[in-house]
Amino acid sequence: MSFELLLEKTMNHQKYKDRETLEIKNIEERYKIEENFLNMLSSGDYSKAMSAYNALCSMKLDGRNMDSYQDAKYLAIVLGTLCRKTLQHRNKVHPYYLNSVSKEMAMDINNTETTDDIRNVSRNFIKKYCLLAKNHSLHQYSEVVHKSISYIEIHYADELSLSILASNLHVTKNYLSSVFKKQLGKTVTEFIHEVRMDKAIFLLNSTKLPINDISIVCGYEDSNYFCRIFKSRYKISPRQYRNNLFNK
Repeated sequence: MSFELLLEKTMNHQKYKDRETLEIKNIEERYKIEENFLNMLSSGDYSKAMSAYNALCSMKLDGRNMDSYQDAKYLAIVLGTLCRKTLQHRNKVHPYYLNSVSKEMAMDINNTETTDDIRNVSRNFIKKYCLLAKNHSLHQYSEVVHKSISYIEIHYADELSLSILASNLHVTKNYLSSVFKKQLGKTVTEFIHEVRMDKAIFLLNSTKLPINDISIVCGYEDSNYFCRIFKSRYKISPRQYRNNLFNK
């Protein structure tokens, strides 16, 4: 083999090695950014999660489609899966909430037409996943309290009591009452009212449902009792609350 051919072969080999080294570094960097993104997501820090997401968007996905829209769509789908699984395993967010957000995100992605559309959808759902991390993380609680909270949040419109909850979880009332109070600093009944009142506030803010209907939707058959609980918590009646909204 001539010196020129040997030199060319050596140079080509070096170029290949250089490309391979660069690709490895890019992959390592992308995985590092992804891990940082998931850490910020799990903490519920939307601002820092968005910074990591923007860093991901700036990276070239080698070996993917040449079409930037398809690349953005691929990244959004992967991102949604990572968000969902991270909050399920790290934060113990109930699948009910994760599935709801995941389905909505998939539908919105399918309705996009441009790369900017995709990224706007991603930003919107990163915010929603961060809110799930803040409001529905149960990793700090024991399994029985974790299940209790999830059951109440999902079945708030049904008949609920300490007895019903203990029966569904196959534990005694005394045990559930004790461990719930110890870990949350409130009774099961207080927490049931708290969840129902949060739903009532949401409905008063976002719908024109009559007060009686809101009462039933929130799990109170007796609207007068609902109003008493609401007033004891917010110092005004549901009707006064809604009137104040209209006045504003």
